[in-house]
Amino acid sequence: MKRKKLLILMNGVAGTGLANTYALDIIAEFAKDGCESTVYPILPSEGLTAESILAETDGRFDVVVCCGGDGTLNHAINGMMHMAHRPILGYIPSGSTNDFAKGIGIPEGLIDQCHTIAGHHTDRYDIGRLNDKYFNYIAAFGAFTSVSYDTSQTFKNALGHAAYMMKAILTIPQNFKYRSRFKMIHDGTTEEREVLFGCISNTTSMGGFEMPFSDRVELSDGVFEVMLIKAPPMWIEINQILTTLLSGSTDSPYIEVFQTRGITFEMEEETAWTVDGEFGGSFSRADIAVAHQAIEIMLPTPRQKEKMDAANQPIFPE
Repeated sequence: MKRKKLLILMNGVAGTGLANTYALDIIAEFAKDGCESTVYPILPSEGLTAESILAETDGRFDVVVCCGGDGTLNHAINGMMHMAHRPILGYIPSGSTNDFAKGIGIPEGLIDQCHTIAGHHTDRYDIGRLNDKYFNYIAAFGAFTSVSYDTSQTFKNALGHAAYMMKAILTIPQNFKYRSRFKMIHDGTTEEREVLFGCISNTTSMGGFEMPFSDRVELSDGVFEVMLIKAPPMWIEINQILTTLLSGSTDSPYIEVFQTRGITFEMEEETAWTVDGEFGGSFSRADIAVAHQAIEIMLPTPRQKEKMDAANQPIFPE
């Protein structure tokens, strides 16, 4: 029987450090499942990035296995989108919150994740393009967006998604002063806005918290969700906005949500963006489009996922 050829990209410093601790377990499980693994560590200081590795290995592997956090996955996706022979994606999440993995249905247990990647069932999902780069599930600008990459890794490892919320709360007074003024062009309309925060997403959670419109999210429908938050008159009202969002509602005069296949932001001044939890660059114009079902990913079937959840296996091998 032909062995499935895996290219494993391991980021040993991402999140929980799972890649370093369980690298041999991961390789062993793949070998037992009839896979042939080639492993590369992600070492940006040595020129070993996901993009550079994928450019050198085009056409040689059936599946690219990303073992890292959502930021590592972002780099892998950008590398894959420039490959002439785009392989299937496998994801072993080891970040602090793993928003994408939860939303798309990747099992929690490491062994189950390996069995899923070694299996046969795949699905496709949409990714986004922000100017000349791709994002896996979210692009955001405005107040609080730097929290994801300004929060220390030690703090995130210890507290998970609570670290993001604590950092956001501590920075409310200074973030309240932020304003972004722009024109947005989408679906045949041009509108002007002044907001505190904005995001374009294809996810059911952000920073470990469920998105208030998660029941409307379909990861492969060709549309993304846009959420804009206007600044209230008093900074204390931000707490009320956060409470509304965390309750799963967008019922507030300060919150605007709509869906689109593409949108352009023409900013009054250069604006910093966050993509998939990392700094994504600063732009005065941001052209965002959906790359419909651009990525094929290894996933369990709904029945397999149900069995995995019921088995309640440990997240890490014992």
